[in-house]
Amino acid sequence: MKVLIVENELYLAQSIAAKLNDIGYTCEFASTAKEAIRDEKFDVVLLSTNISDQNFSPVLKHYKKSIVILMVSYINEDTVGKPLKEGACDYLLKPFMIE
Repeated sequence: MKVLIVENELYLAQSIAAKLNDIGYTCEFASTAKEAIRDEKFDVVLLSTNISDQNFSPVLKHYKKSIVILMVSYINEDTVGKPLKEGACDYLLKPFMIE
């Protein structure tokens, strides 16, 4: 299973990828919404909404056949409500335990 981690905090992205790699997932990184849009297919996209001044709608549209899970620091219409309406499947509230 291929996972794309869209997160600007490199250490967090690496920690998530290390844990997922240990259980058999293949992970790739992107640090911006623009960088996240690729020609590759991903089964799961972990999308941080904490990257400032980013429009995540194109990412959600591009990966509409993938499972998109938001990683958010706080819950409001812009970080959770709107992305869920646009196709995100669920969200995780940061900080979270990687285990």
